[in-house]
Amino acid sequence: MTTTSSLTEILDEFHNFCRESTLNALRTQDIEVREALIRRQIPPQKVPRLESTYTILVKLGAGITLRPIRPLIIRQIEAAAAFLRDFQIGVLGQRTTLFQLYEIEILIEKNGRLTVDYSAGKLIIQIPVWRLRVLKRPFTYQDFRQAWNRGQHLPKQSPLNKAWWLLNPLGEFRSNLKSTLILAIQKQILGLDKLLLRFGLLEATNEEQLIMGNQDPLVPKSFRQGVIAYLKNAVNEQRLGVDLELVLESKDDRTLLQLLRQYKNNLTNPENIEEIIDVATLTLQDSIRQDQSSVDVKMFGFVNVGNYHRIDVELNLSAGYWRKYVDVIQRNVAIKALQFGLINVYTIDDITVTPNFHRGVKLDFETAALEKTMKEL
Repeated sequence: MTTTSSLTEILDEFHNFCRESTLNALRTQDIEVREALIRRQIPPQKVPRLESTYTILVKLGAGITLRPIRPLIIRQIEAAAAFLRDFQIGVLGQRTTLFQLYEIEILIEKNGRLTVDYSAGKLIIQIPVWRLRVLKRPFTYQDFRQAWNRGQHLPKQSPLNKAWWLLNPLGEFRSNLKSTLILAIQKQILGLDKLLLRFGLLEATNEEQLIMGNQDPLVPKSFRQGVIAYLKNAVNEQRLGVDLELVLESKDDRTLLQLLRQYKNNLTNPENIEEIIDVATLTLQDSIRQDQSSVDVKMFGFVNVGNYHRIDVELNLSAGYWRKYVDVIQRNVAIKALQFGLINVYTIDDITVTPNFHRGVKLDFETAALEKTMKEL
């Protein structure tokens, strides 16, 4: 007979086992997260540790003993940690405005079927114990990715389901847009470093190293003009709404160095990158809602069968600070059909939201980052 004391000891052992396995798995994956984000020009100090950001919980249903499935639970935790690694890389280590994940809860039950659910930032995976005991197959890393990208954790009738390709932090739309943006950022960082290297100021990053006046012999007289030329070439001056030459001409070398340092910081700030990606998503949503599609179908005959489908996304979310630096090419659609005959059948699928739409979204992140920099100084 199992006493209350022994049950408590068993539960404590189980919780300690899961906690230790989770920490080990997340710490292992965190190494890959940091290496991946460094390749994306994201400074490691701006990214919280994986083990301090996410939680993996494992719960056993009544009557299920740990010992027979212990190795499978370790594999299950490792699969969840690998998915969280990808999620952390996908959101550049930042909290997203539109759809965030905080923890994964794995429920192992005696009866029931495999289900995937999501609630308030928690991804819930329910696994029947026979899948572990008999098939020896946990919910794998590939299962996590596939279920998440297909939106299996969302209710079928939810409007989020139809828009999941747009909102998914790991989806094609945001991934492609982010890859393009990061390439543009890397280009600007390279140009900025070349500028500072040309004037021998690449290492002047600490406060005590900053130049204290225009007359300092360490700074060539052409430095100011070099900074102005670089920035005028790097950003959209018209959209910025200021005359850069007029604004920067009166700044001393110390201020110009501070501006370049802060500009580089804003370019590589993952929070800024995630925010403008969110705004791009919302701006695209607004464009979809304002789509000027029209359908005009006229049919004559004894039997007429029509089948027109229009799928729109309605998400009432604000756009945020970066809105004016996001451009979406408006899509206009006009469908006209004129049919005669005894039997007329037409099928028109007008799906306003398409995964290829990211090609019509343009981000002027360089100018946005400079405006933010000028406001901060």
